[in-house]
Amino acid sequence: MARIPPAFAGTPLGNAFEQLSARRVAQAREAATTALDLALACDDAEVAAWSALALAQADHQDAAFESSIRRALDVQARAEALDDARLSVEAALALGTGFLRIGDTETAISVVENEVDRAFRIGDRELLAAVHRVLGVALAEIGGHVAGVSTLERAFGFALESGAPRAICECANSLGAAIYQSCRGADPDAKADALANAEDMIRTALDVANEEGELPAIAAAESSLGAVMIERGDWIEGRRWAARALDKTRASGDLLSEGYALVSLAECDRELGAIAAALASLEQAYAIGAAQRAKPLLRSVHLQISQTFERADRNADALAHYKRHHALEREIAADIGEQRARLSGLRLDRERARREADHFRAETEALSDEVERDPLTGIGNRRAFDRVLASLLAHGGARCALAIIDCDHFKDVNDKVSHVAGDRVLQRIAGVLAQALRRTDLAARFGGDEFAIVFADADPGDAAGVCERIRAAIERHAEDGAPTVTVSIGLAHAAAGDTAKSLLERADAALYRAKAEGRNRVSAA
Repeated sequence: MARIPPAFAGTPLGNAFEQLSARRVAQAREAATTALDLALACDDAEVAAWSALALAQADHQDAAFESSIRRALDVQARAEALDDARLSVEAALALGTGFLRIGDTETAISVVENEVDRAFRIGDRELLAAVHRVLGVALAEIGGHVAGVSTLERAFGFALESGAPRAICECANSLGAAIYQSCRGADPDAKADALANAEDMIRTALDVANEEGELPAIAAAESSLGAVMIERGDWIEGRRWAARALDKTRASGDLLSEGYALVSLAECDRELGAIAAALASLEQAYAIGAAQRAKPLLRSVHLQISQTFERADRNADALAHYKRHHALEREIAADIGEQRARLSGLRLDRERARREADHFRAETEALSDEVERDPLTGIGNRRAFDRVLASLLAHGGARCALAIIDCDHFKDVNDKVSHVAGDRVLQRIAGVLAQALRRTDLAARFGGDEFAIVFADADPGDAAGVCERIRAAIERHAEDGAPTVTVSIGLAHAAAGDTAKSLLERADAALYRAKAEGRNRVSAA
C-alpha cells in the first residue's frame, strides 16, 4: 500500500488511499477517478500521477494484475517526467507485487532492486521497509532463502525504526513465512528451531494486527500460523488456524487469500482423513481461481486434488489432475514470457512517447505561455480561466468554486497617482493570489482590475477562508511602492448542472453584493 504524502490528506486522492487501506475497492476506485479527473482538468501532473497509482493498487486488490502492472508502468513514466523519487519507488513496489502475483519473481526482483538506492536517498524508514519486504519475499520465493531471510530481517528493522504498525505487521509476517519455508529439508532439530522462530515472528505480526484491528493483516498472520503448524505436521492445529484465516478473508473480501486458505484447510482435512470435506474446500477454491483467472491458485488446487484422490485410491482421477497441475505450470511460464515481451514493448513505446512529448513541449512551451499568461501580472489570463473552468465543470466539478475579485476604486489610483502605480497594484494583487493558492487552483487576471480564482476542489468554508486571507493580505500596507488598496470578492460554489456562464453569473452577483454592502469584504452566493 502506497504511503500517501501528507499534502494530499483530506482530498479525494487521500480518501482513495484510505479506502484502499480498508479494502473498500469500489469506493477507492471512485475517489481515485474523481481525483484524476480534477487533476487532468487543472493540469496537475503530480496529483494525476498519484491518482493513477491508486487505480493501479485498486486493480491489484481486484486481482486484475495485468491491468495493475500496465498502470504501474504508466506511473513510472509519470514519476520520471516529474522527477518524483518517492512516486518512482511506489510505482516499482506496485510493479513488483504485481509480478509476484502472476508468478514472475525474477522480474519482480529486477524492478524493485533498481529502486533500493533511491529509497535510501529518500530516507523514509517505512518506505525502506516496504522495498526490502517485497525484495525479500521475491528472493525467498526463487529459493534464495538465506538472502530472502536476511533481506526481510532488514525490512523488519526498518519497520521497527519507522514505528508504523502496518509496516511492522507486514514485515514480521513475511519474515516468519520466509523462515519456515527455508527450513524444509533441514534436519529435525534445525527445523524445530526454525519453526519456533517463524512462529514467534508471525505471532508478533498477529499481535500488532489485532491491536490495530486490521482484518486483512489478521487473516494473513493466521494463515501463516496455519502454514507453520502444517509444516510441523500438526494437522489439527493447522486446520484451526486455516479455518480462522478463512473466516477473516471472507469478511475482508480478499478472494485470492480466501482461495489459498481453502487449499490449506483441504490439505489438513485430507491428512485427517476427511476426504469429502477436503474435496468440497478444493471445489470452492477452484471456483475462486477460475473466476479470478488466477493460474497460480488453480495450479495449487489441482495439485491438492491430485493428492487427495490418490489418498482415496482414485488413481486415474489423481493422474488427470496432476497432469493439469503441470499443464498450468507450463501455461504460467508462457504467460510470464508473454508478459515480459509486452513489458519490453510498453517500455519502448513509453520511451518513444517521452521523446515525442519532449519535442512537442519544447515547440509549444513558449507559445502556451504567450497565449495563456497575462503579460503584466504573470498569472493566467482570461483564456486560461475559460479553459480550466470549462474543463472542471465538464469533468463533474462537484467541489469546484469560483471567486471574482475586484479592486475597490481602482480608477482613483490611475487618475490620482499614475498608471504606473496602477500596474504595481495589479502586480501586487496577482502576487498575493499566487502565494495564497494551491497547485490545483488557478489565479487569473479576468480583465482590467478584475481577477478570478478557480478552486478545483474546496469545501465552502475552506474557499471562503482563503478569500478572506487574500482580502486581508491585500489590505495591509506593503513595501513594494504600490498604493494601499482594498478588494471586494464574490464567491460561488458549483451546483449540479452548472455551466461556466451560470457559475460566473452567481459569483458576479455575490461580488456586486459585496460592493453594495461597503466594499473590502467577501460575499458568498
